[in-house]
Amino acid sequence: MTDALTLLWPPFLVALCLIGIHTYFGIQVLARNVIFVDLALAQIAALGTTVAFMLGHSMQGGATYLYSLAFTLLAAFLLAFTRTWSKRISQEALIGVIYVVAAAAAILLIDRAPQGAEHLKQILTGNILTTGTTELAAIVPLYLAIGALHWLLWSRLAPAKGGTWLWEFMFYATFGVVVTSSVALAGVLLVFSFLIMPAAVGVLFAESLPRQLAIGWTAGSLASAAGLIASYVADLPTGAAMVCTFGAMLALAGLIYPFVQGNAAHAMARAVLVGRWGLALVLAGSAALLMAAPRADQPLLDAVEYVFPSVRGIYLTRSEADIYRDAHAYAERYRREAEELNELETRSRAEGQALDDLLVRRISAFIKSYSEMRRGEEFVKREVRSRARERIRWIAGGGVLLIALAMMPGLLPLCRRLAGSGTREPLAPPLPSRERSDSERSAAERRNPGEGV
Repeated sequence: MTDALTLLWPPFLVALCLIGIHTYFGIQVLARNVIFVDLALAQIAALGTTVAFMLGHSMQGGATYLYSLAFTLLAAFLLAFTRTWSKRISQEALIGVIYVVAAAAAILLIDRAPQGAEHLKQILTGNILTTGTTELAAIVPLYLAIGALHWLLWSRLAPAKGGTWLWEFMFYATFGVVVTSSVALAGVLLVFSFLIMPAAVGVLFAESLPRQLAIGWTAGSLASAAGLIASYVADLPTGAAMVCTFGAMLALAGLIYPFVQGNAAHAMARAVLVGRWGLALVLAGSAALLMAAPRADQPLLDAVEYVFPSVRGIYLTRSEADIYRDAHAYAERYRREAEELNELETRSRAEGQALDDLLVRRISAFIKSYSEMRRGEEFVKREVRSRARERIRWIAGGGVLLIALAMMPGLLPLCRRLAGSGTREPLAPPLPSRERSDSERSAAERRNPGEGV
C-alpha cells in the first residue's frame, strides 16, 4: 500500500494541475464550439517535438520544448486570423485540416527513424506515471500565470464578447502554451480527455462558470484517481487506462443526468424501456447469427461461456467436452511456458545480465514453437465448439429468438389484441330489402298503432 501511494501520488498531483487549467479551457472551447481545437494544437505541438527529435535533440530538452511551442503559436495565429472564414467555412473544418496535416507530417518524419514507433506511442499516450515534483515546479507557476491573465482580461477573452482577431490570438496562444506543456507530460489523447470530458460534465450539470468549474474539477479528479489505481492494479498503460476511465466517467454522468434534472420516475421508465429494447435486439441478433452462421464468432455466447464455463456443457457431448478440456489444458500450458521465457529475457535485460546470442535465439525458437502449438490447440477448441453449435443451432437459436420477442415492449399485448380480434363472432348479415321494409313497417306500426286502422 505504501509503495503504491509513493508511486501514484506525484502523478496524481500533476493530473490535478492539468485538470485545473484544462477544465477551464475546455468550458471556453465548448462555448466557442471548436471542440477539436485541442487535438489540432496538441498534434501541432507533437509535430514540433518530432522535428526536434529528428534533428537530434532530447525529448525532454529545452530545445524540443521551444520547437513545439513555436509550431503551436503558428497554429494559434492561423486559427485567430481565419476566424472570419467561419461565415462561409466552419472553423472546425480548418481545425480538422490542421490536425490531419500535422499527423501526416509527423508520420512522414518518423517513418525512417530507428525508434519511430516508440516515439509515436510516446506522443499519443505520454507517460504521466513518471512525472513528479520537478514537473510540478515547472507547470504550477505557468498555469497560475495563465489563469491570472485570463481572469484579468476576462472581458476581452470571453467567447461571447466578440473581440478582434488579436484577442482571439491571445486566447489561442495561451491555450497553445498550456497544450505544449501538457502534451510533453501526458500525451495527445490524455490531454484531450483532460480538456473536454470534465468540462462536458460541468456544462451538463451547471449553468454558471464557478459551478461548472467545481463540478468539472471534482469529476476529473475522481476519474484521474480511478485511472491511476486501475493502471497500477491491472498493470495497464497509465495514459490509456486514464483515457478510458474519463470516458466511463462521462458516460456515467450522461446516465445520471435525466434522474437529476428531470422526473426521476419518468427517467427510470425510459431507462427500463431502452434497456429492454437493447437487450431484446442483442438477443435477436445473436439468435439470428447462430442460426445463419453457427461456425462464425458468437460474441454473446462466447461472453456467457467465458463468465459461466459450465454453460458449454449443455450442448457439448461427453466426448466433445473431454476433447475441449484437454485442448484447453494444453493451450494454457503452452501460454505459461511462453510467458515464463519472455519474463526470463525481460528480467535479464532489466538486471543488466545480457543473454548471449545463442540463448536468445533458442528462447525465440521455443517461444515461436509454443505459440504455434497453442494456436493448434485453440483451433481444436474452436472446431469442437463450432460442430456442437451447428448441431443445436435451430433449437438454441429459436429459443433465444422467442425470448427476445417476448422481451420486446408492447409486442405481447399487441399479439393478444390481434388474437382476440380474430376470435370475435361475426356480425349478423343484413336483411334483404323486402324483409327490411317489412320489419321497418312493423316497427312503425308499433310506434303509431292508430295508423293501421
